Amino acid sequence: MEQVYRTSRLIVKYWKNALSHEERKELHQWIAASEENRALFEELSQEPILKKEMGKMEQYHPQQAWQRISGELLVKREVPWVKVILGVILLLLAIILKWWYTHR
Repeated sequence: MEQVYRTSRLIVKYWKNALSHEERKELHQWIAASEENRALFEELSQEPILKKEMGKMEQYHPQQAWQRISGELLVKREVPWVKVILGVILLLLAIILKWWYTHR
């Protein structure tokens, strides 16, 4: 998956004329690696598709996505502890009440 993302970024940078020499070399190697890669590159290079895909990529903000996901992970981690603590308290309360009723 990481390679797919990297190749996508290289193609976008290619059409923005923002590739370094090493990145350009890497992209050309990927294109030359198979006929399927070459056909995909040509298809993605068609202007309507290119504009649509570049618009999608520009809308993606990795930092904001990570903040949203990490916030959700923190909330999910706290919920089970609250339930465990409440369960222990209820169990202790039941034991104390049972003991109190049997020893009166």
